[in-house]
Amino acid sequence: MAVKDKRGRRIFAAGVRTVGRGMLRTLTRSEAGAHWAKVGEDWYQTLGELKGAAMKLGQLASQYHDLLPPELAQQLARLQSSAEPLPWEVVEEVLHQQWLKSQWNAISEINPEPLASASIGQVHTAWLKNGTKVAVKVRYPGVAAAMDSDIKKLGRILSAAGILQLDKASLAGLLAEIRERMAEEMDYQREREHLELFAGLPGMQGLVVPAVVGKLCAEGVLVTEFAEGETIDVAQTWPQPLRDAIAARYVDWLIAQIFEHGIVHADPHPGNFKFREDGTIVLLDFGCVKRVSPQHRGSMAALMHAVLAENYEGLHYHLGQLGGLATPEAPLTDKLQPIYAESAAFLRERMLEVPYFDFSEPSFIPDARAIGRRALPQWRAFKPIPELAFVMRALSGAYWLLRRLESQVDIRERIQDIPQSPEERLP
Repeated sequence: MAVKDKRGRRIFAAGVRTVGRGMLRTLTRSEAGAHWAKVGEDWYQTLGELKGAAMKLGQLASQYHDLLPPELAQQLARLQSSAEPLPWEVVEEVLHQQWLKSQWNAISEINPEPLASASIGQVHTAWLKNGTKVAVKVRYPGVAAAMDSDIKKLGRILSAAGILQLDKASLAGLLAEIRERMAEEMDYQREREHLELFAGLPGMQGLVVPAVVGKLCAEGVLVTEFAEGETIDVAQTWPQPLRDAIAARYVDWLIAQIFEHGIVHADPHPGNFKFREDGTIVLLDFGCVKRVSPQHRGSMAALMHAVLAENYEGLHYHLGQLGGLATPEAPLTDKLQPIYAESAAFLRERMLEVPYFDFSEPSFIPDARAIGRRALPQWRAFKPIPELAFVMRALSGAYWLLRRLESQVDIRERIQDIPQSPEERLP
């Protein structure tokens, strides 16, 4: 209980400072920027040290960069790639609590230096007595017990500070979706099931899912065979045709996840992928997986085809079917049609009506954000879709991953091939 109280005090203190700074309405633009940078640094330090749901919520908030002050978003984005590991002594104690003597006896050697660390746990390499190299993923102590409390406290702070421009119902829906995904991510038995499920999906040629070492798994420990591969930093140096082939494989896999299988790897951090010079992609970390309903899959497919066809009535209708309109049955108005037309034209001209989309093109994101800013006067007509928050995370993460690879992919060909279910074809 003392640990949770201590966590609560730290979150509350950071929240008070955030709300206090948010009351400074008379600051100049540069002064406001400096204040939001301080808020961001404050939250980066607090959430990064607390780990668990607190850190994960900060990572997710950073993805809503268009709704955040830019100085705050820049600081929170640091949580995506920076997680200090726990000392080996703490991790070893967790392993002693989780593993039986027979499981310890199967281990020949374990490296006390972590291979990777994140918001929920960290990974160490080890070798079995038969010589097999494995990856041992250990959940941080206390993060599961603190999850609900952390999310409730942070939700109240986000609401009070007005950091995310969301109404109460939308914020509640988003937090509920985050809580569900976080509960899954902390459940290593569920992640084991995800690993085995993805490994058995059709169309996985050129994709590697590490095999689970079941005899060494426990409630807070997940062990898989170690899959060799290079980091994205190394893959960046490979020839353009190889990088393009890897990117095309990744896009095909992402589309298949969403529209064929209805189950999505929703943690596309660059550290969750390795690459091989034969074009193979190694897929890691299946803690955060989102299932997509047939209805949502059909509506998303129909919406994309409406963009291709310049059918703005259809685009508006299917956005409503997805839950993205504040008033679901609201008709298309003269104020909304120009927003759809500009957004759809941008996607067609920059991504769909070209031989290939160049992910490294530097003006794509600034231009997209400019369109978003021009649409802000009508923002009350729309609302977030909590059920798709992690699908959008997968799509956004894919973009930034392939941008790091500076790859080029024919997107139109792939979107045209996505089937529409009959019930989603109208209007």
